[in-house]
Amino acid sequence: MRLQDRLFLQRESALLDAARLLFRQQPWDRVTIAEVATQAGIGKGTVYKHFPSKEALFARLALDMSRANLNELLALHAAQPPQQAMRQVIRHHFELMLADPILAQLCQHCDRPAFQERLEAPYREQFLQLERDYVDFFGQLLHDTFDDRALTPADCQYLLWGVEACVNGVMARIASGGFEHWAEPIALSDYFDRVSDFIIAGLRGQAANLLCAPSASRE
Repeated sequence: MRLQDRLFLQRESALLDAARLLFRQQPWDRVTIAEVATQAGIGKGTVYKHFPSKEALFARLALDMSRANLNELLALHAAQPPQQAMRQVIRHHFELMLADPILAQLCQHCDRPAFQERLEAPYREQFLQLERDYVDFFGQLLHDTFDDRALTPADCQYLLWGVEACVNGVMARIASGGFEHWAEPIALSDYFDRVSDFIIAGLRGQAANLLCAPSASRE
């Protein structure tokens, strides 16, 4: 790799690290490009050589986190017995969100249609590809969990909607600070266990209903 290319990547990494640090010090949506540049020790104008807009910087952070999480979940899936993989993957995903709740909130923000519409085309395509990768991964998890290849892609998409709703609910709970403000606080670890069990039970019930449905209604 050329020296110029290495320096470019080093500056880009410094900008991303600076943004992550600032997000932990103040509300991430109030962080400015100028603050990121100052934190990274880089001129503001140079930032735009890497990220054409604040939205592009947000998108890159969200994409990096989501890809890293997916790779970790893929590795966990590969290391688990098929019938146990789904629950372990869901449970671990909750832990990943808890480990970095600020970036998890940013990922939710970047998933909004209004945000996506403001992005440059290459970033939108990366989000679409990431979504396809997650759907493919979820489909494989379903087949391993139920040991049945009769589920159609449409079935997998239908089941994914329910999982996504639960995961978004957990993300919102993490963002709100858990249950410490409740009269009877609930440990997040117990909450993660119960929600994971709820998701698995729901998937089993819905998958059974889908497999019993007439084939014409599932096309």
